[in-house]
Amino acid sequence: MEDVSIIVAAIFMVVGMFLAFIPFVPGPALVWCIGFAYAIITDFDRVTVLAVIVMTLFMIVGASSDLWLRALGMKARGTSCWGTMGSFAGGILGTFFIPIPILGTMIGLIAGALLVEFMRLGELKPAWTAGRSALEIYVLGKLVEFSMSAAIVAVFAVSAWQTA
Repeated sequence: MEDVSIIVAAIFMVVGMFLAFIPFVPGPALVWCIGFAYAIITDFDRVTVLAVIVMTLFMIVGASSDLWLRALGMKARGTSCWGTMGSFAGGILGTFFIPIPILGTMIGLIAGALLVEFMRLGELKPAWTAGRSALEIYVLGKLVEFSMSAAIVAVFAVSAWQTA
């Protein structure tokens, strides 16, 4: 019965891993919650405290990647703080007003960064660079979320396997 519960938890974690690609779904946090709940339910017998600590570190990096990647990456590419905020707001608006999953978010964040930087500078080239940077940072953020989710699943699996 214990092996079945590990397999069920692992399946839910893998599903959560792929949910990281959906906007505003906190994939790493979801995957971590499943692993942490399993650890608590089994009294840390199969998933150790050390494994939970490592999973928590991966979750923090993955769940916060949209924020720190956007702030660091867009600033490094010459986008202003206003352009970064425009990208974030555009991504939210695109998600809700363009009902095509993922595509609406991408269109919105590109348009938000482009529009704000164009209004700020009055030039199309740096505005277009901001829009392109917003898209690249978004894709990189989703890859970081997916990678951190996969790392959480791996730590869970290794801990469960080694304590068998």
